[in-house]
Amino acid sequence: MKMPFADISTPGIDLDTQNHSSNWTTTNSEIYNEIRLYAILVPVVWGFLTFVGSFGNALVIYTLIRYGDKNATNYFVINLAISDFAFIVIVVPFTATMYAIPDWIFGNGMCKITMYMIYVTLHATCLTLTAMTIDRYCAIVYAVRSMNWRTPRASLIICFVVWLVSFIFSLPFAIFFRTVEVMNPEKHIYCNEMWPEPTEVWSKGSIIGVVTTTYVVPLSVIIFCYTRILKTLWQTRAQSTSNGYSKIVQAQERRRTRVTKMVVSIVLLFAIFWLPIHVVNLWLKLDENFPKTNFMFGVKVFAHSLSYANSCVNPFVYAFLSDEFRKSFRKSFPQLAQKLHLCTNTVDDEAKSGGNTECTRLVLTQEGKHLMETDL
Repeated sequence: MKMPFADISTPGIDLDTQNHSSNWTTTNSEIYNEIRLYAILVPVVWGFLTFVGSFGNALVIYTLIRYGDKNATNYFVINLAISDFAFIVIVVPFTATMYAIPDWIFGNGMCKITMYMIYVTLHATCLTLTAMTIDRYCAIVYAVRSMNWRTPRASLIICFVVWLVSFIFSLPFAIFFRTVEVMNPEKHIYCNEMWPEPTEVWSKGSIIGVVTTTYVVPLSVIIFCYTRILKTLWQTRAQSTSNGYSKIVQAQERRRTRVTKMVVSIVLLFAIFWLPIHVVNLWLKLDENFPKTNFMFGVKVFAHSLSYANSCVNPFVYAFLSDEFRKSFRKSFPQLAQKLHLCTNTVDDEAKSGGNTECTRLVLTQEGKHLMETDL
């Protein structure tokens, strides 16, 4: 059985979901029941993602701005949380209505804003992840030399440039998305892309360009950086063991490794969660024989949901892997942190215990404060 399928797609949204809804009739009860299921299930699931993602990222932003140290990594984490928050709040609620309502009801202005912000926030996320990785690369591979330019002011400038580039790169989608009236067979209003001639070339070029700039190129840079980072960490660890470095220096190396693990985890989650929707969209756009079946429609919905979920998981990564976030959270919500066992230990305690403590503090000693301020 064939299912009406989207001919228009974006990295995280199925624009012709409206077409699906408008084509369901009671003449085929099986298809009608299936689209009704999506009309109920998708808004509920995406509503849950919106709640979790907005609350989690708002918590990260508040906690780190109020109590976090002013260092490069924290500014990048805040910037990433802002882009995730904007995506989950501006994009997801509006697109979820496409499954429940057969028409775009929010007008031409919101059509342009919503589709524009999909690409703005996606580019901002990718560029921020790339900047975080390059920052880790400089901090570890060029530890001493990079201290001259790895400053809070430099990271703020980079964050500003990230958003500026994201807004500029995404302008074509604000220009060429608009509301259109379609007779199929009744009159419906959709929020669709309307590329100039040759339409097919622009359509295919847009999806290739998006996947290249938001996935292929950033991950290529990230893989290169982490190859060098892992090599340097391995050499440094071997030297510290053989030369008998002080325990405080070894604790510094452990902190550096933990921050790197946090960034790696965020990047891996992004790569995994966004891969399915990029594959589906490329296949749909470039292959005229794409199987437009019930099963593939379900796969596409799942891939969209997975890409949306990526904006919800980063706060949990910070809670498990970021000493700085746990320390700031403990200051913001001491009673709750105690209930959640977000305890801390000093750098000296960690050094004495060989780094095997349950959680870390890094706030009491002068050495510990220096480690936090230098953001190694």
